[in-house]
Amino acid sequence: MKSRVSIVDYSNSHRPAIRRILEHIGWAEQYITASEHNADVFSQNSDIYGVYIAIHNDIAIAFIYVQFHIWNQLAQIQGLAVDPTYQRQGIASALVDKAEAFARLKKARGIYVDTPVLNAKGRSFYEAAGYQFAYIMPRYYEDTLDGVTYQKFF
Repeated sequence: MKSRVSIVDYSNSHRPAIRRILEHIGWAEQYITASEHNADVFSQNSDIYGVYIAIHNDIAIAFIYVQFHIWNQLAQIQGLAVDPTYQRQGIASALVDKAEAFARLKKARGIYVDTPVLNAKGRSFYEAAGYQFAYIMPRYYEDTLDGVTYQKFF
């Protein structure tokens, strides 16, 4: 699958795909709306943000956005999602590779990502990709949902 997927820069024409992907995964509306907004805003400033879409057969099937923090020279994956139909086919890995390339281009010291503690698949994915557990953030996503941060230094 990976060879038949292209990764392109986000454009506003991809906005409906973000909603479709996240609805298919089952995300809550508040997170879908925020993700659509973030993609639009982030794509307007390529100096500190990278926003990328994975395309298969002319259909957007996944996305990632990454932010470079100038103050600490670290990049942060701000969002990553793959349509469930296309999961476990190397697409998330290709998108994370693209985010890491963006970080290296910006001369970042490393990259980190936050995910809900209950996201066992996501946590396993990041660990397999060489990210190390950093810390737990109580009540990060909601009052009853903690976050966990993983990091990778270059």
